[in-house]
Amino acid sequence: MKLQVALQKNRGVLGVYGLLLFVILCSVVMSPGNFSVNHLLNIVRQASPLGIIAIGQTLVLLVAGIDLSVGATISLINVLAASMMMGDNGNIGMTIVLTLLVSMLIGLLNGLAITKIRIPPFLVTLAMSLVIQGVYLVYTKGSPKGSIAPAFRVISDGWWGPIPVASVIWVLIWIVFAFLLYKTVWGRKVFATGGNSRTSRLSGIGVNRIVVAIYMLSGLLAGITGLMISAYIGVASNGVGNIYTLNSIAAVVIGGTAFSGGKGGLAGTFAGVLIMIFLQSLMTAMNISEAGKYISQGIIIAVMVGINQRGIRTRS
Repeated sequence: MKLQVALQKNRGVLGVYGLLLFVILCSVVMSPGNFSVNHLLNIVRQASPLGIIAIGQTLVLLVAGIDLSVGATISLINVLAASMMMGDNGNIGMTIVLTLLVSMLIGLLNGLAITKIRIPPFLVTLAMSLVIQGVYLVYTKGSPKGSIAPAFRVISDGWWGPIPVASVIWVLIWIVFAFLLYKTVWGRKVFATGGNSRTSRLSGIGVNRIVVAIYMLSGLLAGITGLMISAYIGVASNGVGNIYTLNSIAAVVIGGTAFSGGKGGLAGTFAGVLIMIFLQSLMTAMNISEAGKYISQGIIIAVMVGINQRGIRTRS
């Protein structure tokens, strides 16, 4: 009886993992020569930056918000990290601290504008994205310089035994936030705030504090993602984070988190990220053109999101 109740309660999450299994099976059938344990581990390694930023986007959607500034934040952190490190291992510590403080400050400004000035999250974070893009273009004068210290690149190229370091970082961050979200009073307040902010206020929950904290965490995770991507590419590159804004939103919603807030969570997001990466890998292996990739991904994402959102409405 308990098992049946648990299955019914987690039907949406199980459906997302069913989709992930289907995508993996399609990869095996359509590209058997490219499918191996090493291939799987490399896919998970490639998924790590998207996986980290998707955690932040999940938290934001759970409080009925959205963060369109994460891509620009990632790009800003990349150009800052490269210009501060200048290929010197001695600059790593200072760079990590300062870049993460900058990313959290961006999240703080987003949160305060939403809670204090009452500007809708979509407009606040869109405007912040444009401001950040302008800042890093002025900072780099259109030509970013610098390089990432060799010792720092271990987080992208390094392996702990058979496991990529980047994947370990992703999983550890996921575990920390899953614990906060599902096992603490703070996590219950997050769900309550997204489900009904007015009732939450009447219940004594500091809704504004929750929202500001969520956006600061989203900024922090964007900063970590920016550092990880910097370690991948080794140099500064304007606009390197742009693709992560929409990809993170797509992964989160595919994972079953609702735009309306209060429904969903990190369990489905983990699968949603892997679905996105497996789809990209499969289409590359099939030599599908860039135009075809965009069309195929758009259709698949729309269908998956439609299925999951319909399931959320049914369970409500």
